[in-house]
Amino acid sequence: GNKVIVRVLVKPERRERESRAPLAVALVLDKSGSMASDGKMKNAKLGALEALKMLDPGDVATVVVYDDSARVAVRARPVGKGDKEPVFSRGIGRIQPSGMTALHDGVVLGAKQLEPFVKEGFIPRIVMLSDGVANVGPSTTRELASLGRKLARKEMTITTIGLGLDYNEDLMTALAAESGGNAYFARTSKMLRDIFARDMEDAVTLTARKVRVTLRGKGGARPERALGRVGRIEEDVVEVAIDNLYGSEKYALIELELPKGTPGTTLEAAEVLLEYVDPESGEKVVSKSPLTVAFTEDEGEVEKNRQPEIVSQAALARNAEIREEAIRLADEGKAKEAAMILSERTQQLRMLAPSVGSAAPMMRKESAAFDELAESLAAEGEFSNEDRKAVLNEAYIQKNQQTLVVMDDADDDPLLDDEDIDYDEDDDEYDEED
Repeated sequence: GNKVIVRVLVKPERRERESRAPLAVALVLDKSGSMASDGKMKNAKLGALEALKMLDPGDVATVVVYDDSARVAVRARPVGKGDKEPVFSRGIGRIQPSGMTALHDGVVLGAKQLEPFVKEGFIPRIVMLSDGVANVGPSTTRELASLGRKLARKEMTITTIGLGLDYNEDLMTALAAESGGNAYFARTSKMLRDIFARDMEDAVTLTARKVRVTLRGKGGARPERALGRVGRIEEDVVEVAIDNLYGSEKYALIELELPKGTPGTTLEAAEVLLEYVDPESGEKVVSKSPLTVAFTEDEGEVEKNRQPEIVSQAALARNAEIREEAIRLADEGKAKEAAMILSERTQQLRMLAPSVGSAAPMMRKESAAFDELAESLAAEGEFSNEDRKAVLNEAYIQKNQQTLVVMDDADDDPLLDDEDIDYDEDDDEYDEED
């Protein structure tokens, strides 16, 4: 059959900063003993102050810390002068590292601080930092993923920041993913200020929540799968959750199988439904549009209508899937197979680069990153701790189309700009975009 990749692009409406819904933010900081080393605690405090700088006086913030247990360092209150507000600067300044890591309790307490404000129409966000493995209270990836889902039902988004090389990246990624949050890997504590600022920049530019894309195949066309993001498919309908939309666009990519068509004809192949909640009014917005494809046997016509940007974005989504697959194989002791799929992808990306227009340099960078990973995996027989964290985080950033934190000393991070890439297997039609 013929396959096309459909991109449903969701663009934010630009809005005045003054008119946004107020935020309620919980900064949940690990203060266990290990935070005493490498300037971690100092930089975590600077990061928290940086986050407060980005908020408006009428927003609400709370600071929660956890070691053997969790406690409130600064009760939820209006941000006021932010990092210059004595109650915040003193509360954050007094934090001293010691003890264990009651990560679950920290998140739960942060959520509890925000709950009263959610009822008043504030938009809740938890930003959770940890440098270690949860070792007090519920501490498995499954338990934390379940907490993420529970808080998502209360409208809460959780951003996780894993610091250094001792935290559990599976747990931190699952917690963010289940609540539609961002996930960051801070190799060094020097990155924390930029990460906190970046995340608050997202928070203050929130333009849509609970974003859902539903594509219903028509005329014999059927959705095969969603690329990168999780797609729920039932018969000829696929539903993709994008969750939060910030200041930059996000998209869903769906592979659509088409029936055989007669050259020169068109087909209404799908109906696309976009639903989201306006964060300011709290109202649900729904829009529908048809998706039409044209059939042709003319190769030149196909080439002319191929959209390099969609090809590159689909490639990036595929890259995320391959990164996750490589981790799964390596974890099962199949390092050779993992190295092989990474090598294959290196070649595919090299061949793809000339056809993706302005995304070519990024494709080449991705190709080099896959090549390097394949080599070190083949040589070592497993991912290093740092590589595994980086690979998992890169996959998440690509799938979530999360904006990158660009560091001045960004140790040659094999990452993309903001979003991106793919392969295309249509033989006689072109990508349509809604």
